[in-house]
Amino acid sequence: MKVTADFKTLPAQKPTNPVKPFEEIAEGMEANFTSHLLAEMRKTVPKEDQDSSAMEYYNSLLDYERAQLMAKSDSGLGVKKVILDQIVPQHMKHYLKNAQATVPSQGMTKVSMKENTNE
Repeated sequence: MKVTADFKTLPAQKPTNPVKPFEEIAEGMEANFTSHLLAEMRKTVPKEDQDSSAMEYYNSLLDYERAQLMAKSDSGLGVKKVILDQIVPQHMKHYLKNAQATVPSQGMTKVSMKENTNE
């Protein structure tokens, strides 16, 4: 019996990313938070006249689209990274795109502590 390995006949398998659903959830949560933040910030701007309902609707769509773009970028508000750190199981963290093997910050650094103690 002759056994040959013909890799050309094997179906191509895509590498799977098991944390993709977590990333989508975190991105959606950041987009919702950012959209709400933009809407609340818009309310603080003084206006002479009340916006029409069409203008309010347009602004809400604009805020939502801006929030989506910000959430998809790696330099958004950073909420997505915080959420991912909380919801991704420990054994799957190595699948994250921007996984950092750093120790969480312990607050003030030695340099800033020295500056604050006036030594």
